[in-house]
Amino acid sequence: MVPRDKEDWNRIFKGGVAAGVFGGIVVALFGVVANVLEGRDFWAAFKGAGAPFLGERAMQPGFDSTAVIVGVLSHMAVSIAWAIPFAMLVYGLSRGATLVSSVLWGFIVWVGMYYVVLPMVGLQQIAASVPVGMAIVEHVIFAVAVAVGFLPYQRLKMVLPAH
Repeated sequence: MVPRDKEDWNRIFKGGVAAGVFGGIVVALFGVVANVLEGRDFWAAFKGAGAPFLGERAMQPGFDSTAVIVGVLSHMAVSIAWAIPFAMLVYGLSRGATLVSSVLWGFIVWVGMYYVVLPMVGLQQIAASVPVGMAIVEHVIFAVAVAVGFLPYQRLKMVLPAH
């Protein structure tokens, strides 16, 4: 592993936040499209992440400004929380390796969300309501978007052997 200095950690953190926001936006848009195509309320893509704080209110159909704000902020916080560790793990890899690593990260995020985070906050019914294949696809799309969002912050360092 390449030693990391303060500048590296700043790039990792800033890049992780930016990547998390980008990944969160991409997966929210994916959720909107999926909801519309399946004839469901598209607002659910913006409100669902607020359910641990708002309960049933976040699950009601239609627009609710409080539920949308809480849901979007919660969704972005969770997205950033998954993106920063990804940035820490892949920092210094090639751009190609960063993108390939994101596919594996998508599976890790899916397992973490569906078998740890959602049950921990009492939302296991959400996990159970989404077909496994669709859930995996959604999380891999998120992780690839995170990788793309992190690429501008990626730093490739050459460590030359001492002579």
